[in-house]
Amino acid sequence: MAKIGYIKEQVASIGELLKSRKKEDILMDPWLVRGLKYSMQTAVEAMIDLAYHIAAKKFGHAPGDARDAMRILLEGGLITRDRLTGYSAMIGFRNRVIHGYQEVSAEKVYEMARNELGDFEQFICEIGAVLEDGENKTNDGR
Repeated sequence: MAKIGYIKEQVASIGELLKSRKKEDILMDPWLVRGLKYSMQTAVEAMIDLAYHIAAKKFGHAPGDARDAMRILLEGGLITRDRLTGYSAMIGFRNRVIHGYQEVSAEKVYEMARNELGDFEQFICEIGAVLEDGENKTNDGR
């Protein structure tokens, strides 16, 4: 699925940046911070899109918002309560970035990138089987 590929691409790019540059260098460069913020934001948005898709297609629910979509995945047994907490924090970060609820500091952007990359990979693992099953049914005509 394209959204999973997009998330993996963003995670790889962010990981490469974090490995190749010192924290101070990233924080001193406003363009790197903006790029990091955008990559994190759009990766979270892709994660939310997948959660909405699964909530609707697999569980027959139309989520009211992104956290509701994750709650539906929790109730469906796809994610754990611990993971829900982490994903909810990522959604909160995304909301602050795009809605301007509060300024997100360069330090916070860096820390989210440093600490949350594994959460994207975990999410893909948790939902991967459901998406593969759905694709197989579509491809088989069932």
